[in-house]
Amino acid sequence: MEDQKRRQVEYHETEHYRASEPRIVDNSHPYVAWVNTYRLRKAAEMMRNSIAGKSVLSICGGDGQEGDFFQSRGASVTVTDLSIVALRAARLRNPALNCVCMDAEALTFPDASFDWVIVRDGLHHLARPLKGFYEAERVSREGLVILEGQDSLPVRFLSKLGIAENWDPAGGYVYRFSRREFQKVFSSMQTVSDWKMHTAWLPFGSDVLSHFPPFRRLVYPVMTQPLISRFLATRPVRVVCKTLFQCATSVTGYWGNSLIVVAHKK
Repeated sequence: MEDQKRRQVEYHETEHYRASEPRIVDNSHPYVAWVNTYRLRKAAEMMRNSIAGKSVLSICGGDGQEGDFFQSRGASVTVTDLSIVALRAARLRNPALNCVCMDAEALTFPDASFDWVIVRDGLHHLARPLKGFYEAERVSREGLVILEGQDSLPVRFLSKLGIAENWDPAGGYVYRFSRREFQKVFSSMQTVSDWKMHTAWLPFGSDVLSHFPPFRRLVYPVMTQPLISRFLATRPVRVVCKTLFQCATSVTGYWGNSLIVVAHKK
């Protein structure tokens, strides 16, 4: 277990994190920014009440992208990660973030230490994903937010084709959660009053440009042309694009690759 954690940290510090420079997501185009922040915005909407003034713990928080999102909405945010390099970058991204090096599978915080706990694309990196999930539930007071990959039949098919990875580059198994899995877990808990799940087809991570190189090379340069960009920015076009996405999500989103779960505690 410890070797697996060490490999995860070494890989991410080599490939993703720089202590002197947090990762910057290209949100210059409104459509790209809309996709990049969709899951966090949807989760905030599903939380029902404003996050302002709440205490939030971001586990497996990396260099603070999720923490920065919730802090910008008025929350007091603590970020934990096993990578010291990532936490240094998180402090540079937003000095208001409280950053602590800690194992998500063995949080040292007392029970109900934070109003909300959030994890985005972090549990599937753990050697014991469910242990990290139960730790998130333990230290939360009002609820928890889980943003992870969904285990569905189309995603399994894509995995067989090699399009959706079963093993991440750091050597860990990509653990995907199913709707039924969360239903059983939440139903078994005596602390959870209700939960909501939303699924859609979305890029993993938070930067569609880096995850889809063909889009960056072929589509994005066209979108950013002055005339086309102005056309796309008009209200009718924005309404049409949003409506098309919502229609596609209502038809096929149930089997999507991205799972957004918000659970409220009693």
